[in-house]
Amino acid sequence: MSQGQILFLVMLILNTFAGYSFCHLLYLQFRQYRLGKPAWGGWTWRALTFVFAISYLFHLSGYLSFTFSDGKPGAAPLAVRVAWNLARPLMGPLLMQLFYFTERSRLPRRWIWPAIIRTAWMVAVPVGLLWGLWVHSGADHGDYQDWIASGMTNSWRKDLDDLLRATSDVTLGVSVIFTAVVIWLSRRPGDSASRRRRHQWYLALISVELAALLLELVGWSPWLAASVHLLPLAFVLVTVYYSERLAFFDVFAKRGVLFFLALVVLTCYFAVISPYLALHRLLSIESWVFALTLVPLILATPWAYSKLSSWIDRAWLGRRFSAVGAVTSFSESVQGAINEQDLLERAESSLSHIFQSKACIDPCESGGGEMGELRTPVRINGADWGVVNILPRPDEVPFLSQDAELLRVLAQSLGSMLESQRLRDQSLAHKQREQELALSATQSELKALRAQINPHFLFNALNTIAALSPQKPDKAEQTVEQLAEVFRYTVRRSASESVRLAEEIEFVRSYLEIEQARFGERLRVRIDVEGATENIQIPAMIIQTLAENAIKHGITCVRGLGLIAISARLNGDRALVSVENNGPGFERTPRFDSPPESANGGYGLRNVQERLRAYYGANARLQFERDADAATTIVSFEIPLIEDFGRVAQPQI
Repeated sequence: MSQGQILFLVMLILNTFAGYSFCHLLYLQFRQYRLGKPAWGGWTWRALTFVFAISYLFHLSGYLSFTFSDGKPGAAPLAVRVAWNLARPLMGPLLMQLFYFTERSRLPRRWIWPAIIRTAWMVAVPVGLLWGLWVHSGADHGDYQDWIASGMTNSWRKDLDDLLRATSDVTLGVSVIFTAVVIWLSRRPGDSASRRRRHQWYLALISVELAALLLELVGWSPWLAASVHLLPLAFVLVTVYYSERLAFFDVFAKRGVLFFLALVVLTCYFAVISPYLALHRLLSIESWVFALTLVPLILATPWAYSKLSSWIDRAWLGRRFSAVGAVTSFSESVQGAINEQDLLERAESSLSHIFQSKACIDPCESGGGEMGELRTPVRINGADWGVVNILPRPDEVPFLSQDAELLRVLAQSLGSMLESQRLRDQSLAHKQREQELALSATQSELKALRAQINPHFLFNALNTIAALSPQKPDKAEQTVEQLAEVFRYTVRRSASESVRLAEEIEFVRSYLEIEQARFGERLRVRIDVEGATENIQIPAMIIQTLAENAIKHGITCVRGLGLIAISARLNGDRALVSVENNGPGFERTPRFDSPPESANGGYGLRNVQERLRAYYGANARLQFERDADAATTIVSFEIPLIEDFGRVAQPQI
């Protein structure tokens, strides 16, 4: 292979790669525009990328035309030639405007910068239009190709071509000098290392371009011309790497490696397969065999690209997760959050782990937060709630477009989780509020139930004292003292939820002594309390309620001797308290979940039922029994053993 063939092959490969890369870069820029995302350099950078793409497509079409014409001189298609001649003069003004746009905040506030740019546009636009019309006119007359091929001199055409080319080159040279001055004046002592390195690359490329323009005047070797032809590709590589790293690694790293790998594989493929396809007996089916042998390679391309992408992610970029793995890890990390703040903290930690850089989630109303290299909004109910920022990595490993897309997906997931968490928090707060209101109502009701005992007892006690005073003043005085003791106990315990069983029994004993003073010999009282039950905590005045109910609805209905027996004993890990009387009993035995409906059972039993249910729920049991043999009625309750009533839950709703 000769030196010329090697040069031709290298330029064909590089122009193919550059044309493909610039078209893909334009596609990414267009998609970014459709999504409404800001782009570095604005429309100027997009226009300059478009001009570079036309340049490489123009040269690539020329190489392909030469290849398929069996080595004969050829030209690019008319549309491509017209587009290139229109765009080539615009390269200089676009370059000037790009660097002025990105660096103007650092330049001296002088009118000269916009004036130079406007002058360049005033020169470049007419040159481009005239050059494009000139190429189109030559093609229409049919003598342009013949003139190029034969080398015939047409004075006015040659002079015009030279003038337009020279004007375009001078405009480009002025723009390169303009760019160098802008870069030099925009330097600052506090510039980051990345910014300094980018400017150094720009200045190196500018120096090469200026040297090339000077060498073009004296003639240069084909290799030097080919090297200069790659300067736009080098410029875009530097710009994209430092300004749009997402696009750099997508377009030039991953797809570039895939391009050259595919080139090597296909070259080896044709070198091995072509000799076999050249056999005469295969001529009739050569195209089919050729296509069938290519099918496995075509089908394997997506798989190869995914594997290559994963390998670059792990080996070069140090990524830990695939897209699916990242979503799974994020979902598992935020599960179990107890509130919104906990959810945000878990999300920040998970995002930092996935992207290997600090993640910040800032609500919109905060107005603060750091600006990240990756940034995407978090939306709740269709409205912007906040923003997720992923700060630059400490090792300066760049983020790719897959990272931006992954962050967008995770931000959508986070928005849904925040919305669900807020609904759960609101539901829990509503339930808690309802429980607090119900608890407050229950506690008030319990106090009212205790207070309702006092009028019944006071009325009966005063009647007894009035009856004893004329005939038995000493007994009446003793009864008054007992009544005072009872009321002291009532006042002392009115605010208490519980008392020791021994204290309650003493209170009931005093109460029954007052009732014995009322009934005289008609009432007998027996109290039997096991010592092990004395320190058990029970609801205050609950036994007195049962005793009062036995007097009111049992003893008062007995014409002869009335008997009340109170007992307290252990029943395993529970305490059983019973009040027995020899009254007529209930017309229908009530249940714990249904208040008594009889003249023989009144408000007192409802009181006991509701208080036991409120304090113990299903752990308490109120029983109603009738001993037919002894002709007695037994009302008893069974509760858990509790020595410290403060450990019992608040009254249950």
